[in-house]
Amino acid sequence: MAASELTEKGFAEIIARNGGRAFRVGSCVRDHFMGVTPKDIDFSIVGMVKKNFKMLFPEAEEFEKSYSVFGLTIDGIKCELAFARTERKVAGGSKGVKVSTKPKITIEKDLVRRGTTINSMAFDILTGEIIDPFQGRRDIEAKILRANSQDFFDDPMRAVRIAGQAAQFGFAIATDTLSLMIATAEEIAREPMNRIATELRKVLSEAREPGQFFKVLEESGLLKIICKEIADLPNEEFRRVITGLDYVARATPNAKLRFAAFGLVLDKESLELWSNRMDLPGDWLAAAVTVRQTIEFLEYPTPDKIVDTINKLRRGSLAIEEFDLITQAAELKILKLGPMKEVMGSTQGAVVPDTVKGKEIGEWLRKKHVEAISEQLLAGKCTCSTFMKEKYRG
Repeated sequence: MAASELTEKGFAEIIARNGGRAFRVGSCVRDHFMGVTPKDIDFSIVGMVKKNFKMLFPEAEEFEKSYSVFGLTIDGIKCELAFARTERKVAGGSKGVKVSTKPKITIEKDLVRRGTTINSMAFDILTGEIIDPFQGRRDIEAKILRANSQDFFDDPMRAVRIAGQAAQFGFAIATDTLSLMIATAEEIAREPMNRIATELRKVLSEAREPGQFFKVLEESGLLKIICKEIADLPNEEFRRVITGLDYVARATPNAKLRFAAFGLVLDKESLELWSNRMDLPGDWLAAAVTVRQTIEFLEYPTPDKIVDTINKLRRGSLAIEEFDLITQAAELKILKLGPMKEVMGSTQGAVVPDTVKGKEIGEWLRKKHVEAISEQLLAGKCTCSTFMKEKYRG
């Protein structure tokens, strides 16, 4: 059978004929019960050794050998397949986990390593049975995030992921689970920062309320380890940056613009320290710094400052429309630059005098732009807040 023709049922039947069992697991099962179309389809294979699997599916690509994880196209979709395994903490740090992938490991034992009850469900492809040993469906209905066992502590990154799930789904966290998260602080401090950065990227790309991620980390005492720059903010500033982030998230799913919202409060130095520590995308940092600097520059706007700001944004990493989206979503009392850009564009028909040559042409055009914006502001014809009009007139 060609790889492109392999169906889920056909895959499960081949596994079963050779003594194993295939289950859908994790987020795709969770998403089914939440009424959400799953982004990824993951499978767990029970009762089979890797050697036999590779003989049955030679086209499968193994990309995590230590965990026996494969990629295989099923129903035309690239899926992830992992052999049922157990994980046991034997030492500190992210590498201090002993992994076992023996055929005798049951699906129930495999589900323990998935951390939260809502992620610890499986679907038997051939029988349609739902395996839900930790009452994940119950917690989905109650909108609760809960550790499935005390083994939650074995992987401290589960604490970060559960904060991400709180932001993604808007679920509350069970009190005993929050206590487990608090207890991971020492281990979290040992985690490679790139693992935490991966979760941050996911939150900023997918979560409906990414601010909740930082609130949960703050409640669990982990924020000071993961993002000291935000943890050190006074309470009022902390609330303001988180609120601004959520407002911007409602306006756009763009991760760069969501990160740029931190520029509403954090200064350039703090943004750079955070970005460098997590090796975040350079355009994220540039956008956040631009937001910060532009807001400060336009605190007392003049036509000259407005023209200079628009010209600078035209050449930078943050478009004028993106800056407006952020400041308007965050409900800042700040000038909307889009209409000002249009005013500047209205001067394109102006004829440059013959006496103006070389570099003087640019200065002459700038002067025309300043004059046009000055007239529009004083006439009250541009879309800007009353606050800014009064500030300008004063």
